[in-house]
Amino acid sequence: MSDDISGRDVRVTMQKRHDILVALATEPQTKPELVESVGPSRSTVDRAVHALQEIRCVTRCDGDYCLTPAGRIALAEHERYVETMDGIASATDVLNALPNDVRIAPEFLSGADVRVASAHAPESALQPSLSRLDAPGRLVGFAPVVLSLYTDTLTDLVTEHDIDVEIVLRRGTLDSLLEYYRDRFDDAAVAGHFEFHVSDRPVPYALWIKEREESPVAGITVHEHGGVRGVLMNDEPRAVEWARDTYEHYREEARHVTTELQP
Repeated sequence: MSDDISGRDVRVTMQKRHDILVALATEPQTKPELVESVGPSRSTVDRAVHALQEIRCVTRCDGDYCLTPAGRIALAEHERYVETMDGIASATDVLNALPNDVRIAPEFLSGADVRVASAHAPESALQPSLSRLDAPGRLVGFAPVVLSLYTDTLTDLVTEHDIDVEIVLRRGTLDSLLEYYRDRFDDAAVAGHFEFHVSDRPVPYALWIKEREESPVAGITVHEHGGVRGVLMNDEPRAVEWARDTYEHYREEARHVTTELQP
């Protein structure tokens, strides 16, 4: 960055003159064209263009104004920041139900579909995520608790859609699953589709990744007092990649178990 331009200068100007940058990102324009496409007065456009030239994000090109390479990078990063802040704002109630030392990456929050649980019907927040699991493809994830809706949905999925499921659980969670739902997993048509792994690490939320040929999707379910607090879903490549990396970190440290499903 040039010595006479500070990061604060760029941040403030990007925030204030965002509409002009977006217009110029589409194609170079003259000032009269900017007045027509963006809508402010000519004097406002004059000030905006001058401010953007001062931070080296806009320059003249063949009689028009256009973005510089720095301007294009700055616009892309600004829009990603705004989208992440929007995701955090939407998910505040869900995120604040997590332990203080738990971190969900910003790339998962950017563009996330957020469902906050209703006090009267908390599991209703799960329905949009469950409806995205029935497409062909492998399902992997980890979970801190056993809910009947999870178990019923997953066992139905494997029989109806021939889906393979790999799950990382704490020992106590797995024991509870097999204690209360043994009849489900005693069915060979179901048990053959499940692969269980036991982890000694704390599991602060449920995470799943549905692998599909087109548009894999990942989700996080946050629980509070044993019930659902909310669900975050994202199919952006960066979000899914973070979810995969997080899952694999748990998976690599977990132990594969097989004997628990035997009568």
